[in-house]
Amino acid sequence: MSKGRLMLSGMMEGFSHLRLTTDMSQAVAFSTILILTVPSTGQQTILEELKQYDLRRHTIIAIPGNLVSLLMDAEIEVANILETNLSPYSCRMDDNNLLVFGRKKVVFITALRADVRPGFYDDIQSIFPMKLKWCSSVIEVSLSNVNGVFHPAMMLMNAGRIESTAGDFMLYRDGLTRSVANTMQAIDHVRMEIGRKFGLRLGTAVDISNECYDQGFTDLVDLAQNSPPHNRLKAPGDIDNRNITEDVPDLLVSWHGLAEKLGIDASPIAAIIVLAEMATGAEYRKTGRNLRKLHLDGVGRSELVTMFSPFQATQNEARL
Repeated sequence: MSKGRLMLSGMMEGFSHLRLTTDMSQAVAFSTILILTVPSTGQQTILEELKQYDLRRHTIIAIPGNLVSLLMDAEIEVANILETNLSPYSCRMDDNNLLVFGRKKVVFITALRADVRPGFYDDIQSIFPMKLKWCSSVIEVSLSNVNGVFHPAMMLMNAGRIESTAGDFMLYRDGLTRSVANTMQAIDHVRMEIGRKFGLRLGTAVDISNECYDQGFTDLVDLAQNSPPHNRLKAPGDIDNRNITEDVPDLLVSWHGLAEKLGIDASPIAAIIVLAEMATGAEYRKTGRNLRKLHLDGVGRSELVTMFSPFQATQNEARL
C-alpha cells in the first residue's frame, strides 16, 4: 500500500495502482473533486486542514456524509458538497490486502446546493461504478444510512461475545438473531417516522439494503443469514470500533435530535445511545452530531420541515 499497490481479493481480484500523497496541497491541486472516504469521525479533521485552501472551484463528496455539510462553517468556501448514504463497497483491510465482500448496485446521494452547472450530475455519476440515486436533501441521505439501524444494536447486544472471543464469529450471520432484529426494527420505526415528518417515504432498512445490493430479502434475519456482503463479515475484536464510535454519535445522535424536534417518541434510539455511553464511557450526546453542532437547535419544527422537505426541493426535476 505504501508503494501505491493495493491487492484486491474476494469479489474483486487483482491489483490497483494508486498515486499516494500525505500533502493536502497536492491533493487539492490534483483534482477539483475531493472525495472524503474517512469515517465521519475524521471528517472534521480533514475539513480543518482544508480551510487554508481556496476551494471555490472544488466539490467535496463525503462517503458517507452523515450530515457533514451541516457542520461546515463560513471559513470553508466550497463550490458544493455532496453526501452519500453508504460506501460503494463492503470491504475490510487486511494488511496490504483489501477484502471486498460486495459492491453496491445503487448509492444514495445528494448535493447541498442545487444551483449547479449543466452536466454536473453526469460528471459525478461518471466517478461511480454504480447507479447514483439522487435524493431531495442531506436529511434524506442521512436517514438512508441504514448502518445506524444495523450496527450499534448488533454490537451492543453481542458485546459479551465480542469481548470474550475477540470477535471470533460472524457478526451478521451469528449475531443478528430474532431478538436483535426486534430491537433493530424499533430503531427503524423511529427512522422512518422522522422521514414521514419531512414528507419522505423511506423504505425499511431491509428495503434500502435490498435496493443498494439488488437483493430481495424480506426479513432482517434472512438477510443476515443469506446476504453474501453481510454473512461473511467477522465481528470486530472489541467494541471500540466504528460500528459504535461512528454510527452512534454521527447517526443516532442526529436522528434522536431530529425526532425530538419533530415530536416523535425516540426512546428506542435513546436507549441505544445511553447503553453505548455506559459501555464505553463516552459522552456521545455531547460529542456527537447533535442539533447544536448541526446548527439546527434554534430552528422551529415547521421551519425545519420546510428546510428539508422534498416539496421545497427542485433538485430532482433538474436531474431527470
